[in-house]
Amino acid sequence: MSNSFITNKEKFLSDIINGILPKTNAVDILVGYFYYSGYSQLSEKLQDKQIRILVGLDIDLHISKRISEVENFRKGFVSRNLVKEEYYAQFITLFNDSDFLDSADKLEQFKMFYGKILDGTLEIRKTLEPCHSKMYLFAYNDQMNEGGELPGVLITGSSNLSYQGLKGRLELNARFNDKLEYEEGKKLFNELWENSVVIANKDNLDEWNNKVMKRIWYEQLYSPYLMYIRVLKEYFNIPTVNNILTPHDITEGKYSNLRYQTDAVQMALNALHNHNGAIVADVVGLGKSVIASTIARNLKLRTIIVCPPHLYKQWEGYRDEFGFTATVFSSGKIEEALLHYQELVKPGEQFLIIIDEAHRFRNEYTQDYALLHNLCFNNKVLLLTATPFNNQPADIYALIKLFQIPTNSTLKTVENLGATFKDLIGKYKKLREEQREGKKTDEEIKTQVSDMAKKIRSIISPLVVRRSRLDLLDIPEYAEDLKQQHIQLVLPDDPEELEYDLSGLKTLYLSTLERISPSEEGGNVYHFKAARYSPALYIHEDLQEKLAKELEDKTGVNFNLLIGRQANISKFMRHLLVARFESSVAAFQASLGYMIQSSEHMLRWIEKRNKIPVFKKGNLPDVSAFYDTSDDGMEEIEELFEKYEARGFFEIDMKYVKDNFVADVESDIRLLKSLREQWFGKDNTIKNDPKLDSFIRIVQEKMKNEPERKLIVFSEFADTVNYLGDALAKAGLPVMKYTSADATPANKDLIRANFDAGMKPALQRNDYHVLIATDAISEGYNLHRAGAIFNYDIPYNPTRVIQRIGRINRVNKKEFDLLYIYNYFPTDVGEAETRTKEISTLKMAMIHAIMGEDTKALTKEEEVKAFFKERYRKEFARSEEASWDTPYRKLLNGLKGTEDYDAALEIPHRARTARKAEKPKKGVLMFGRKGDDFVFKISDATNPPAMISAEEAISLFEADRHEKPVDLSKNFDTVYQRVKSSLFSSDVREQNEKEQINAYRKIRSFANNQLLPQDYLEDLVQVVRADALSGFEIRFINQLTPKDASQLPLKISAEYLARIISYQNKVDDGEETLILSEELQ
Repeated sequence: MSNSFITNKEKFLSDIINGILPKTNAVDILVGYFYYSGYSQLSEKLQDKQIRILVGLDIDLHISKRISEVENFRKGFVSRNLVKEEYYAQFITLFNDSDFLDSADKLEQFKMFYGKILDGTLEIRKTLEPCHSKMYLFAYNDQMNEGGELPGVLITGSSNLSYQGLKGRLELNARFNDKLEYEEGKKLFNELWENSVVIANKDNLDEWNNKVMKRIWYEQLYSPYLMYIRVLKEYFNIPTVNNILTPHDITEGKYSNLRYQTDAVQMALNALHNHNGAIVADVVGLGKSVIASTIARNLKLRTIIVCPPHLYKQWEGYRDEFGFTATVFSSGKIEEALLHYQELVKPGEQFLIIIDEAHRFRNEYTQDYALLHNLCFNNKVLLLTATPFNNQPADIYALIKLFQIPTNSTLKTVENLGATFKDLIGKYKKLREEQREGKKTDEEIKTQVSDMAKKIRSIISPLVVRRSRLDLLDIPEYAEDLKQQHIQLVLPDDPEELEYDLSGLKTLYLSTLERISPSEEGGNVYHFKAARYSPALYIHEDLQEKLAKELEDKTGVNFNLLIGRQANISKFMRHLLVARFESSVAAFQASLGYMIQSSEHMLRWIEKRNKIPVFKKGNLPDVSAFYDTSDDGMEEIEELFEKYEARGFFEIDMKYVKDNFVADVESDIRLLKSLREQWFGKDNTIKNDPKLDSFIRIVQEKMKNEPERKLIVFSEFADTVNYLGDALAKAGLPVMKYTSADATPANKDLIRANFDAGMKPALQRNDYHVLIATDAISEGYNLHRAGAIFNYDIPYNPTRVIQRIGRINRVNKKEFDLLYIYNYFPTDVGEAETRTKEISTLKMAMIHAIMGEDTKALTKEEEVKAFFKERYRKEFARSEEASWDTPYRKLLNGLKGTEDYDAALEIPHRARTARKAEKPKKGVLMFGRKGDDFVFKISDATNPPAMISAEEAISLFEADRHEKPVDLSKNFDTVYQRVKSSLFSSDVREQNEKEQINAYRKIRSFANNQLLPQDYLEDLVQVVRADALSGFEIRFINQLTPKDASQLPLKISAEYLARIISYQNKVDDGEETLILSEELQ
């Protein structure tokens, strides 16, 4: 007996077998696993051999995470058919879900493999019972077998028929050339063979072809239409969690089970599971708070809710109704929320953080954002916001950074989250500069901003749930569900114009407007300059540099920024005065008083100190506050100055300031006092108000004609609301007024009882028919017992109008078939006949003053009506815009249950097709999934693979039912392999910005000087490099001096860093699946 051990060290087993094969005519192989990777190592030399392969355990499945290689010990009877079916299923998985056959070379080998089955020279069987043994029998041909004395070679040991077994790792195999051993092995093999289950041979070709070949992509080109349906099915399928509690279950019927809401809950739960964060951005009135409360109840995590102060009580109500454990904090108290979290959190515990009106935290350079970032990180984060796509890239990036590490994101819709967003932010800034400098037309800007919005939408799509009313009407399953629950969606009418006649005051009205908002500069009349708000614009030119240095050194204020800010403030104050003049005589009266007082105050300060007081923010303290102190007051005065200086107060010495500053402030005071006397007399009282008188008549008329339809009147200003509230009450109307100062629990309960149709009928009341409010009420209240919105001021911000209508247009209860919006304008044309043609000069002057350039071209009454309608419609269309994917979802819903749909589901993974179609891009388009996110990439012979958005990719896949595939091109495999190799990888590297690099250097210098513990600084470096801190925290590091280094761990704690690093380590890449590919020729 001659034998030797083969270990894959000195010689590979594959080399030895390939050396033996030319001398043989038949091969029998018994292995635990048949790995196709092993067959391909030998395929060339096996071409002309008779082969029998007997498999003891399983097929080559180590490439898949889904199938374990754990042997199941069978008990009782074994179904031969089941053994065969399982093996077929595993072969299909091998082919469709692994890379082992997915290239032109390997397909060539498979062609030979399949050819051998067809011609009967290859048979595969499976042992009935599990069998771990490995044995290779090589029958020598006639030239070698020495008349039967040397029948062949037997090799047995540890090697499976796999790449690893034949050459990849250390194995132990023995080779036997002896006749006795060979014949004993042959006998054993034949016994097992006789009792085994046929998998593939010449006699069962039909079964093999039907059950295997038809279900793999080998030599198949699929219908482009079916491929398109398959893409839609994969992309738009909502994975479902079983036993999800619905709003109806939780609240015992108080809230309905609306399909679109339970889908939103499901989608958000998936996003929270996959990405630690979700953004619910349904349009106003579709119930974001109900969705969030349902999510919180289902997650069963301890919860912290951060919301605007006026929604505090409402969130406490949701918490109690939906029965989840939560503490509510108003958005000004994030520090308290963070302390609360740090006191309660247990090791390894995740909280749910719900942030309502999340767009308020879109600036990552604020202290509140930094605190919020600390609170959110490594917790589950649910953001509720208005549609996020229309914001600038930096705003959206800040929101995503609350739960994503830019350099190591879980999102697979982008190659590098940080690098991509920084690129978008840079492009957006450049675009805005080009717009300011007039280098690009409005149309060009609009197109580029729209392209950016699409890109952002694509990146954040796995996180966002956003539907509009149009989506609910267009998606059949939502529309049907609402219909069955007797819920009808109402789209409000265009705004209607109502007018009040100011003919008697026309001259005074126009001259006032001209003085505070001149139609053109110059002339002999002095125009209001708001000089008191912009002293920096009056600095002597030759002293500007000196003052700039003094300010920079003393206060850290940049002089050029100060000039820009003050120019804006004075412009804003002039516009504010116009807006308040248009709003009501009461608001105008209050503004005149405040501006006169503030300007006089400034002059007193200059007189006393020969300096101009300037505040970075906040109200200026009265100068007397510094002087009216105890007798020896100078010390206290100095202390007070220091205290105010710390808050951003400083002074500019009058030696820097031109003389005309004081002259202009005095002229402003004279102008304002003169206007006050013209309008309100020497006793400063309101004499008459045609706008109010007309309004009272309109309200009385509306109440008489439609007593059931309550009214909501909006003004931008609390002074107007308070004034109207008093006046309407005096006129005997059932009116309630509401400003942020009225936000008491008792008032909120009164509003709900009188205006919320969702209240139980027994609790509804009718004390009030009219509610007059500021926009403090336009978030978070349901006011749908009202059927009309009244804009008492000219609505120059269309977004506000949409938010206002959202208060009365609620999905859970329809009270009216039509909802009205009224706009209210001044006019001076008394005759009804002329009114339609001629525009009132007074009305036009006011519209120009409020709205600016956009309205300068309007000359006819019809044009004005059309302008406001168009603005409203555009904004409404923007907020209620049907989502890009709604037509696709609609198509998919219509296809469910059809033959085409079922056929599309049968298409195997890695399927491919080719088309000659008119599409904007050419090349190989590939669709894959990593974890639960989808990836689309495209490339051609010349361009590297590029990731494209789902929106663009699906439009490229879109196909007609009758379109036929064409043959793949010659270079398909070359391009296909290139796209495949980059499908889930990225060459994009993060470019650290200057601020990050500076922070990194600062930390290194602290480490070199041993100012803080080494471990803490190493963690901090890691987190800074990952771009996982807020902009505010990076700036804080950069502003620290070595002597203040000890403040660093107080601001950025070791525990916070540990949470970020722990999250970074948990980012799982997820399983990779190549779904299908299409060659666009």
